[in-house]
Amino acid sequence: MNDTYYVLDAEDRVVRVVGSLRGVLQPFLGHSIWEASPAAEPLFAQHFERARATGTEVEFVAFYSGRLARRRVVPSGETLTVFVTVLRELDVRTLGRLAASLRAIEDELADRASAQPDPRRPASLPALL
Repeated sequence: MNDTYYVLDAEDRVVRVVGSLRGVLQPFLGHSIWEASPAAEPLFAQHFERARATGTEVEFVAFYSGRLARRRVVPSGETLTVFVTVLRELDVRTLGRLAASLRAIEDELADRASAQPDPRRPASLPALL
C-alpha cells in the first residue's frame, strides 16, 4: 500500500497530505496545488482533468523536481486522491552519481515507452488486410 498521497478538491486545492510530501505540500493546505508546484501544471493537469471527466483512475509517470514518479489519480466525487510512488531520484552528491542516476532515469523511461503499445497499430491493421 502506498502511504504517500495528497487529496485535491474540485478547484485543485490541497485538502489533505499524507506521507513524505507533507513537508512540501502541508503549507499549501487550502491553496491550489499549482501554487506549490507551478511548473507541474502542464505535466499533471491533463491527467487530473481526464480522471475527473471519465470518473476513472488515471496513472502516469512523470519526471518533476528531480524525481521520476508514478502518480495514480483516483477520482471520488468532487475530490482527487493522488498517490505518488517515487521510482528514481537524481543523486547529486558527485558528478559520477549524477550521471548514474540520470542513466537510471533514462533507462526507466525507455523501458516504459517500449512497453506501451503503439496507438497507431490497431488502426493500420485493416489497411494491411
